Amino acid sequence: MTTSQSSHTPTVPVLHVFEQAGGWHWGITVPRAKGSGFKLIAFSERTFAVEDAARTDGSQALESLANNAARDRLTTGVA
Repeated sequence: MTTSQSSHTPTVPVLHVFEQAGGWHWGITVPRAKGSGFKLIAFSERTFAVEDAARTDGSQALESLANNAARDRLTTGVA
């Protein structure tokens, strides 16, 4: 994403899987306001031996974030 993109960029969390320091990790980001980059909202503390394992674990974390957000919207009445 570049800083010149429109303000209509979705603010949904995005999963990133990457190799670093001899293993695989995941991170979840959301765009910052006004196209000023991304904010890391969750990451793997453990190192995975293979990419698929990191992606599976990250996908579960992303789903958990979505479920928590949906539950929070229901309890607060915010759509």
